[in-house]
Amino acid sequence: MGGATNCTETPRQKMIGMMYLVLTAMLAMNVSASILEGFTMVENSLHVNIKGTEKRNVNLYGKFNDLNGSNPVKVGKWLKLANSVKSESDILFEKIEQLKIQLVEAADGKSRLEEFGVYKKKTLDDYDIEAKSNLDAGSRICLDKPDGLGQGIVIKTAIDKYRNFLISQVKDDQAKVAQLKKTFNTDKFKNHNGDVVKWEIATFDMMPIVAITTIMTKIQSDIRSAEGETVNYLKSKVDAEDFRVNKIEALVIPNSKYVIQGGKYEAKIVLAASDSTEKPQVYVGGTLVPDGKYERSASSIGDQKFAGYIKVKRASGEMSYPFESDFTVGAPSATISADKMNVFYCGIDNDVSVSVPGVASSSVTATMSGGSLVKKPNGGYVARPAKVGQECIITAVAKIDGKDQKMGTRSFRVKMLPPPIAFIPYKDDNGVNMKYKGSEKIPKRYLLNLTNLEAELNDADIEAEFKVLSFEVNATNSMGAIIMSSSGSNFTPAQVSYVKTLSKGKKFFIGQVRAIGPDKIERKLPPMEVIVD
Repeated sequence: MGGATNCTETPRQKMIGMMYLVLTAMLAMNVSASILEGFTMVENSLHVNIKGTEKRNVNLYGKFNDLNGSNPVKVGKWLKLANSVKSESDILFEKIEQLKIQLVEAADGKSRLEEFGVYKKKTLDDYDIEAKSNLDAGSRICLDKPDGLGQGIVIKTAIDKYRNFLISQVKDDQAKVAQLKKTFNTDKFKNHNGDVVKWEIATFDMMPIVAITTIMTKIQSDIRSAEGETVNYLKSKVDAEDFRVNKIEALVIPNSKYVIQGGKYEAKIVLAASDSTEKPQVYVGGTLVPDGKYERSASSIGDQKFAGYIKVKRASGEMSYPFESDFTVGAPSATISADKMNVFYCGIDNDVSVSVPGVASSSVTATMSGGSLVKKPNGGYVARPAKVGQECIITAVAKIDGKDQKMGTRSFRVKMLPPPIAFIPYKDDNGVNMKYKGSEKIPKRYLLNLTNLEAELNDADIEAEFKVLSFEVNATNSMGAIIMSSSGSNFTPAQVSYVKTLSKGKKFFIGQVRAIGPDKIERKLPPMEVIVD
């Protein structure tokens, strides 16, 4: 815990600090490596999208400047607004990039960032985060500030200011206003527990560093897209003032610029300003596109480009307006992870999560070899392997454009449940259920109400019920050593009577404990030494 050096922490503060460190470590261990790598894959795709959007924006500004050169009186005021949009976009984009560098520095260390030249380039592009599962950096940098003004509040305020600025530029277009409010929404919302939380808490509190940087990169991608949409809107205002004499620009509006291999790219090609009484004709590669709806099979991975022109009838004759665009085809990917462990155990239900980035859970199905895989009503799956020592393979399938497509597989080893340990259940003086597992002293008053012997796994991550089949109480009396057997899990009257005769400091042993678990395998448990206090 941080603080001034002249402040002494109370025992309670020290305890809370230790509990926080333990919780952080436990959460870090439970973050699946495959999920973290999934964030890296999304991060890389976002960078590709940002670079493509930036190229289109540069081309857009160039065309805007060309219009201004031919008619500065008419175009000047709109170009000035466009340049202010560029300036505000660059400021917020850079602010987020510097926050990302600060967060990753806290997770990976300054020396590693220096080694990869991050400070010279002033960007995290092409940098692979080492401590992907770090859960502390986001809270420490963005939330844990004495005055409450962590970087989370700073960046939220900057996003709100940028959103309101763009809305002021497109306020006459309610559809664009609504989209900007949705894209840059920083309001409170309900989390998975139903609690209403602030945007900065949901974004930075106890989140893996790779997830935070991906979220920030997503916002940067939205900034460049919103910048282009806003500047294009301002440019269209030039044409809208005098449709009959000014330049008309053709636009390509895709449903998505990221397409899964085997899916389908779809885009609407329209004019920025058009005559509602005249339907234009759209050509791509010399072929007429009915209703301006262009479809193309995404058969290969990588950047895909296309170009064409739009024909429209004018009073002076037929005019053509050229266009070009591109989209990116990504490889199929799926995230398959065990919720509690990296292996499956035979004889019990193993919880499994299966998801595909960019695809709704209702459109994702999964199957498993070497056992059964059952979907749970509230989401996720239960895997039940058939045999110890075999390999179970889970396959994820997503329905894309009405067709089932294989998205990925993952294999799991099947192990036998570990042996359980025996314990004596009892209630303490406050009526709380307790478990005595031997080797330590136990007050005699707790042994006076002996009922039965139970068994459980010494691992909280695995849920499995065991039943004690039999056990022995090894004791001594005036005649020497005696063995009292029980054919079930309950202590016999003779065993209970013997325990009641023991005085402080005496001991006895419970051995030959046999138990059976959900895998129907009978096990012999370690003996237990009971010391009377």
